[in-house]
Amino acid sequence: MAETNINIVDALRGQQDQLKRLIAQQVWISQAAKPTLADMQAQVTEIKRLLDQLEVDIKGALQMRR
Repeated sequence: MAETNINIVDALRGQQDQLKRLIAQQVWISQAAKPTLADMQAQVTEIKRLLDQLEVDIKGALQMRR
C-alpha cells in the first residue's frame, strides 16, 4: 500500500512539472491554431474536473481519519 501511495504522489508531482513546462511555452500557445487551442481548453476542463474529484476524495478520506 505504501508503494502505491508513493507512486500516486510521484505521478502528481510529474504532472505538475509537465504543466509548468507547458505554461512556460507561451509562444507556442499564442501561435497554435484555433482547433488546437479548443482541444487544449477541453483537455484543461477535463483535468480540472478530475482534480476536483480527486480533491473531494482526498478530503473525504481525511475527514474519515479525524
